[in-house]
Amino acid sequence: MEASSKGDSMFEPIRISVREHTRAIEILSEAFADDPMIKYILKEKGREYVKKIYGALFKAYSAKGNAYFDSPDMNGMILWIDSEEDPGLGAWIRSGALKMLTFPARSLNRLMKVGRVVSKVHKECIQDQHLHLILLAVLPRKQRMGIGKKLMNFFIREADSKGLPGYLETQNPSNVDFYESFGFSVAREVEISSELKSWSMIRNTKRQNN
Repeated sequence: MEASSKGDSMFEPIRISVREHTRAIEILSEAFADDPMIKYILKEKGREYVKKIYGALFKAYSAKGNAYFDSPDMNGMILWIDSEEDPGLGAWIRSGALKMLTFPARSLNRLMKVGRVVSKVHKECIQDQHLHLILLAVLPRKQRMGIGKKLMNFFIREADSKGLPGYLETQNPSNVDFYESFGFSVAREVEISSELKSWSMIRNTKRQNN
């Protein structure tokens, strides 16, 4: 079922239930199929592994995080987590992350390299409690209809209501301006390889008046 952007605006984002995890992972797999990070890790021959990567990532962080669809039509999704609730080893094992050990050696090494660099920079950029935006995705055919903006505004309201800064990483240079429009600024730009860069971005809290 598809709805117009006008119809989507009638709904607040809705929490993703366990039975809807498959749909969330499908959105992620479509939205990130041509992401620079995916192209760096998998190249053209490994696209069948995209769902495994985002499936593990979503399941590990959603266990204690906050995951929402944009509306009942499920054209987009967002996932964030409080920095004090980061998943441990058990959550990653339960997420199916061990399945990624079956990846071709080159892809597995690149995936692990990205993970190490991103994690290291995260710890260097911000030590105080914050909300970590893990994933924001909109189906390609539904992009440029305000869905991503709606989900980001939802995240911003949550951060401000808690009085916490926001943090995110992106490996897509075209996303930097989008996030800057919500008050994020680049804290670090890192070259993971000659083929891939990563931008770590922070948004300072704006406490709401009671």
